[in-house]
Amino acid sequence: MSKEAPNATWYEEFFTGAALELWRLAVTPEATEQEVAFLQEALETPVGGHLLDVPCGNGRLSLPMSLLGYQVTGIDTCEEFIKEAKEKAVAYESTVNFAVGDMRKLDEPGKYDGAFCMGNSFGYFDRSGTMQFLEAVYKSLKPDSQFILDSQMIAECFLVNGGEREWVQRGDMYMLVDNHYDAARSFVETEYTFIKGGKEEKRKSTHWIYTAGELSHMCEQAGFTVVEMFGSAECEPFELGAERMLLVARKN
Repeated sequence: MSKEAPNATWYEEFFTGAALELWRLAVTPEATEQEVAFLQEALETPVGGHLLDVPCGNGRLSLPMSLLGYQVTGIDTCEEFIKEAKEKAVAYESTVNFAVGDMRKLDEPGKYDGAFCMGNSFGYFDRSGTMQFLEAVYKSLKPDSQFILDSQMIAECFLVNGGEREWVQRGDMYMLVDNHYDAARSFVETEYTFIKGGKEEKRKSTHWIYTAGELSHMCEQAGFTVVEMFGSAECEPFELGAERMLLVARKN
């Protein structure tokens, strides 16, 4: 395979400027409400329990979960989003603990009553890095706690629904998505072009693609038992061609 290896740390430079602006517009308030309701039901964590949101972005889910009475810790590598999340927490009088950190290096074992990785933020790492993430989440949870993992980049989703080239519009911003899939190594390199007011910004990303079965096996290797897979926040069954996968796993 002569193709150069993908940029393993692309996410360190990706989340600035137009990329953050589009992400703020990407999910509707109604969709966020649905996801909050799903998390409440699927996590099975009593109100007052301590939840881990990783990566948390600008607190889109951490904040409403905290306002429902949960103790929440949100961790993300994006300093701008963590700063924004902290400002929102003050405005909402929320007690969420937001911190900049690496999702593969969680240093509070056995602290959390539940954890979630939402917003299609899974698949940034190769298999070694992904195992580090799953093992870190496992160690951070109390026994019998649940973990929710959300992804649109699962093979049964992306390889059916993901086009080579597509346009996305959010508000007055347009985004051109150019995908290049490496079948031999199961990753997709994407070039994004963000356009607003006649100005363009470009970014590149790499997502590793896992089958549902492979991801289940990796979760089991980390110590989890996979409880269920859903195809939507309305708890539709996960099947070939679903738009996303919401995996529910329990720490044994």
